Amino acid sequence: MIVLVVFALLGGGVPRDDQSPSRPTILLAEDGAFEVAGLDSRSLDLLRSADLDRQPPIVVAVAGAPEPMLGKVRVVGDRLRFEPRFSLRPGTTYQASFLPGRIPGGDPKASPIEAELSVPNPDDAEPARVLAVYPTADVLPENLLRFYLHFSSPMSRGEADHRITLLGPDGEPVIAPFLELDEELWDRSGTRMTLLIDPGRIKRGLLPREELGPVLEAGRSYELVVDPGWPDASGRPLASPFRKAFQAGPADETPPDPHSWRVTPPAAGSRDPLVVSFPEPLDHALAGRLLSVVDPSDRLVPGKVEVASAETRWVFSPERPWRAGTHRLRADTDLEDLAGNGIGRPFEVDVFDRVEQQVEARIIALPFEIGP
Repeated sequence: MIVLVVFALLGGGVPRDDQSPSRPTILLAEDGAFEVAGLDSRSLDLLRSADLDRQPPIVVAVAGAPEPMLGKVRVVGDRLRFEPRFSLRPGTTYQASFLPGRIPGGDPKASPIEAELSVPNPDDAEPARVLAVYPTADVLPENLLRFYLHFSSPMSRGEADHRITLLGPDGEPVIAPFLELDEELWDRSGTRMTLLIDPGRIKRGLLPREELGPVLEAGRSYELVVDPGWPDASGRPLASPFRKAFQAGPADETPPDPHSWRVTPPAAGSRDPLVVSFPEPLDHALAGRLLSVVDPSDRLVPGKVEVASAETRWVFSPERPWRAGTHRLRADTDLEDLAGNGIGRPFEVDVFDRVEQQVEARIIALPFEIGP
């Protein structure tokens, strides 16, 4: 996780306690992206349809530098993100500016919201360790699509192919289980790696599966092993080895259905969490950023998200007490389960098959009541 120091500046001054609670805030995400949180749903919808590269509403530069950084601007879930092209440098301070006047239809004279964010130097930090591997369940579908490896500090790159091993039921390494890529899939902080199982060995009828068979087979046991010799970004080996044992279960070919989720609302006036329970585990990273809550005024509710209980529960703790009235849980249809099935979109669809249900809307809203 990136530790950061934030000095929020609004129109040249420090925010006061009497300012609107819905005022946007600039944050530094764990993956090294700069995020604007607290935008209302109308602004987010306008930004989704805008050409954000032509006139970016968020600009980031190294503090004191004359030119802004290169990167991509997009809306993800309930946040506007600037994703730098290159990794952030430890010990460096960055100046981020959100320009509300560049929202389509916005006031061009609106004051920018600015923040200075500093990434500390990790030279004195302890060696990295594996914090967690997702999914966390002990039984995973045989058509599992990906693992996420979370480390305590940034890791060196280009090491994964000989530092991560999948052992089969006989204790021997499974041959070529993971998708070979030119670049490893790291977040911008260098602390989370996405490890894809080769889709060619998941989808039926493809040559890799015909020649080598599936990577996982239901009813068999496996172990994911991380070599402790893997160096972190400072060249030090991991503090300890890591092993995740699991069993393969039946394939999951059914898309997630938001209408089967159980929403347990808290009481109005409290800051108790909203709990959403799923009948199956969902993708940990996607569940963390593609679900959001809007209040009776259609404003996004700021708060903290935890994906718990082997990724079968979404727990949302609000920053402020709940208002009474009808709220909505918003789910982006890009949300997936462990097998890569999206909402209304199965991962394995033969081109000759007829898809019974297609979801055109990018967002599905589930209303729920907050009562006294």
